[in-house]
Amino acid sequence: MRRFIALCLLLLALPGHADVEQLEAYFEQTDTLVGSFVQTTRDEAGNLVEEAEGAFWIARSQRFRWHYRTPYEQIIVADGKRLWVHDVDLEQVVVRPLDDAMGAGAAQLLSGDMANLRDNFQVTAGDDAGQVELQPTDPAWDFQRIQLQMNAGVPVQIVIEDGLGDRIEVQFRELERNASIDEARLRFEPPEGVDVIEGS
Repeated sequence: MRRFIALCLLLLALPGHADVEQLEAYFEQTDTLVGSFVQTTRDEAGNLVEEAEGAFWIARSQRFRWHYRTPYEQIIVADGKRLWVHDVDLEQVVVRPLDDAMGAGAAQLLSGDMANLRDNFQVTAGDDAGQVELQPTDPAWDFQRIQLQMNAGVPVQIVIEDGLGDRIEVQFRELERNASIDEARLRFEPPEGVDVIEGS
């Protein structure tokens, strides 16, 4: 599920119209987004399956670092061309072309653009203020709905419901918009001694 959220990662009166406009404004006005996150996964009955925490750095277009720190360490980096997934404890890295790994992970949604979002989703306002609903146009995708909560022009929560009844919720914290990001964070060099697997 962690890999799903981060890879499956490349996202406002009439209240409804304003909510979608907030999302459009995010893509127009945001070059980078930095912060921390708490991610919870619950099963169909609402039972907690996993809770994870970490930090992220997003730079449009399609570059990001998504770093799970707990309960086990995983680093996911998109450099604009390739996607690297480093399972630290397993000493394993899987790398594949970014275009082959596109899905609906939080980082991929938020590092893209509005035109691409509209190509892949039906974008409508949700029931609550600042809420946007995204439904994939391709029925083969592994999830049914994404709910994005906006506040003051930035996303503060993403909820993904997959086809098996699981609910993945990502809460964003300590957000910095258009902060400077060290370019080294957006590149990945496999550590010495790890297995590197070319994915497809």
